[in-house]
Parts: sequence; structure tokens; C-alpha cells
Amino acid sequence: MDWWVRLRGEATVVAAIRSAAERGDVPAAWRLALGSDTTGAWRALRGAVAAGALPAAPPVGAPPWPPPRADEDHLLDARVAVRRGWPLAEVRAALAAHEARTLPTAGGPRAPVRALAIAPPTARFDLVAPLVAADRRTLRAQLRARLAAGDLEAATLLAELRHPEDVGVLVAARVEAGRRGDHVLLDALGRHGDPAAFAVLRAALQARDVDPGRGFVQRRLAADGLGRLGLGAGVPLLRRALHDERADFEGRPGAGLGVQYPVRANLLWALGEVGGAAAAPPLVDALGDTSGSAFGGFYLPAMDALVRVGPAAVPAVARCARRGGGDAAENAARLLRGPLAGLGTQ
Repeated sequence: MDWWVRLRGEATVVAAIRSAAERGDVPAAWRLALGSDTTGAWRALRGAVAAGALPAAPPVGAPPWPPPRADEDHLLDARVAVRRGWPLAEVRAALAAHEARTLPTAGGPRAPVRALAIAPPTARFDLVAPLVAADRRTLRAQLRARLAAGDLEAATLLAELRHPEDVGVLVAARVEAGRRGDHVLLDALGRHGDPAAFAVLRAALQARDVDPGRGFVQRRLAADGLGRLGLGAGVPLLRRALHDERADFEGRPGAGLGVQYPVRANLLWALGEVGGAAAAPPLVDALGDTSGSAFGGFYLPAMDALVRVGPAAVPAVARCARRGGGDAAENAARLLRGPLAGLGTQ
């Protein structure tokens, strides 16, 4: 199995995990995740269990999946915990504690959630927790019927069920959706977590032929979706988008919306959701940005993203701290003494 994983891209492996889950092939889904050992692969396995495609209990003798670092993984693990019988209130409280985390910045403790225009994990948990007791097949049929009848709000719940066959349904619904409806569907494609949505999200992130107001919202949602997918192929897209956002959109007509809705904050968040060493340099570059957005700069989402990247971010953060001087070095040093302390490298 390992050779098969190595010869194929991460997106192919993720699709295979999701397909195995829908067939009920538990051993194959777990072997693929173990053999790939990537963010996207483990997230696909987590998502399949959270959505009810795979049994809540792991196979006998299977090692635990990696502890959650990304927001999406914390959310999926919370859904899994409910499926395994943990009290709903306790699970939600743990997720809320993660959401309310603070970071030791140069200006004192700060809560990252206040620097982001992203639905917090508890809001999504409250939406999907009641679905645990529902029959997934029946619920999917009901939601697809509602969506076919024009109820676009059904798209969000349908996406949270994470069935691979529903990607095409969500994409097709965009044809007749208006502006607001298209935003709902774009958000749903990111929540769904299927690699088949990658191209759609990439196109939305890179679109140049939309009016400024729509473009800012569209790019934010695309960034969020690419982060939730967790595919390593998203990192170069997000890094390029950070440059484009600053060079091509901010400071131009209509860019006042970019101050109200700082797309770069979402791009930084998304890099933290995907993780990996390649995500760290642009995050480190933002550690000294204290005035780039209406939410007080980009240093806080960058710090939080570096914490979610974890050990792979330590070398880049350490280099920044060694340079000394200014908020960037101080924020880097505080990360190394705080949430990144003792992580080293993998």
C-alpha cells in the first residue's frame, strides 16, 4: 500500500480514502491514511468518521490519528467524540476552550479568533451536532431534494455530510444561484472537504473578472475552503494569493472592502490549516504586521497559524527570533517560549 500512496498525489489518496469509507471498507481507509501520513489524508479519515461514513470506533490495533492542531481537525474530532458517546456539553466546552485560546504576543495576551472573519468552530459544531442521531442516507436525500427545490441553505448541511457524490450537486447548483447563493455554495464546497472541489476553489481565489465587493467575499471563502481541504497543493496558491492581495487589490478602487474584510487574514489562517514547512515563511513574514488590517494587523492570525503548523514551523520562527529587534522577532521569541516550546522539528 505504501508504494501506491507514494506514486500518487495527495488528492488521489484523499479521494481513495473517501471512496473506501463510502464502500464501508474500513481497513483500506485506515491503511491509506497511515501510508500517506499527510494533513489531507488524516483529515479525510477524520471527516469520514465524523460524518458517519465509517464506524466511530477505530479498527482493533489501529494507532490513533495525530492529535488535532488545525481548527478543522478540532471540529471533526469533536464530532467524532459525540458519535463515540461523549456528553455533548463536555465536547462543546472543550471545543469552546480551543476557540477561546490566547497567544503571548509582544503586546500582551491576544485571542486569535478576534482577528478573523471566519465562522468559529463552535458555530459549526452547533449546526451539525444534531445530525449525529439522524440516518445519513435519509438525511442526504432530504437535503438534496431541498437543494433541488432552490433551498440553498440545505447546501451547508449537505456539505457537512461529506459524501463524495454531492460535490457535483453543489457545483451544479452554482449555475442558477445568484450572488448570495453562489457564496453559500462556495462556502459549502470548502466545508465538504473533497479534493474534487479544489479546482473550483482555486478558480474563485484567482478570479479577476468580478466586481470588487463580490471579489473580496469570494476570495475569503475560497481561502477558507482551501484551508479546510488541507491539501499541500494549496500552499503555493495561498502564498501567491497573499502577494496578489497586497499588490493587486488592496489600495485600489473598492479596496475599502478589503479593510473591512481582510482577505489576507483568511489566507494566513488557511496556511495554518494546511500546515507543513512550506507554509511557514509567509507566516513569519507577517509577524511584525501590526497595522495591515482593521483588526489590528496580520501578526495575530500569522502567530496562530504558526502554532497550528507546529514543529515544521519552528526553524523559520527560530531564524526570525535570532534576527532580533522589532515586533516580529519578539512575537517569534514568545512563540518559541510558549506554544511552540519544546516541539523541535519532525
